[in-house]
Amino acid sequence: MRLTPPCPSIDFSADDIYGKTIKLSDYKGKKVLLAFFRDAACPFCNFRVYELTQKYKQWQDHSFEIIAVFSSPADEVRRYVAKHPRPFRMISDTELNIYNQYGVEHSAKALFKALLFNFPRIVKGMLTGGYPQPNPNVKLVPADFLINPMGKVEALWYGRDTSDHMPMTQVENFIKN
Repeated sequence: MRLTPPCPSIDFSADDIYGKTIKLSDYKGKKVLLAFFRDAACPFCNFRVYELTQKYKQWQDHSFEIIAVFSSPADEVRRYVAKHPRPFRMISDTELNIYNQYGVEHSAKALFKALLFNFPRIVKGMLTGGYPQPNPNVKLVPADFLINPMGKVEALWYGRDTSDHMPMTQVENFIKN
């Protein structure tokens, strides 16, 4: 079931990839990007994480946080995505509990669309540490949720293909307003 903004965010409690508990409700009072990725080895995902890492420092000055959710086990997230220091929290959700709460979809069509039309992004992702690996959740489609300081989902983006995330300009507009 897809969410429709504006709506309350769905609170969750999970361990991050280092075993520390994270609750979405602990972020009340801050703006949050809750970003869902396919898996830790995904080149598309690695490139997007790289982009978010590059922007994070300037965004943090606006009381903004990022929570990244991956379907891969924590050790794989640490091996691929977190092999370079990441300034934000990352969660391993192998059971897809948080994915399902937020209506993140699976689509073979979205996977093929990304592979056919976004080859340059695959290469960029491989250069930042992602190399396709066997993954039971290969058809997960990314999704991004912008949550305001009151804990409401103000905007969301359900990807059109497995490389599609919310445009950075939309994230930046949310942060600055």
